[in-house]
Amino acid sequence: MLVKTVIALCMWVNGSLDGHMLVEGNNISECLKIKRQAERNLSDNRENTIRYACGFVKAELKEDAEGNLKIYKILEDKYGD
Repeated sequence: MLVKTVIALCMWVNGSLDGHMLVEGNNISECLKIKRQAERNLSDNRENTIRYACGFVKAELKEDAEGNLKIYKILEDKYGD
């Protein structure tokens, strides 16, 4: 298992961290692009409050079945959650 500081797109649903995604190339502009796309695709009549944010997180990374690194667990973030 690899521990590294990376850029992640985090998603909160009703105030709780619900998901996170490692951004390819550790690039903040790429993260912001993905965030804008995700926000545009949100349904207007949804029941939950959903918020996205890009930022640096210290995370445990694992390879998936295809050999791509994925965030397994966030150890430290800037959000205080």
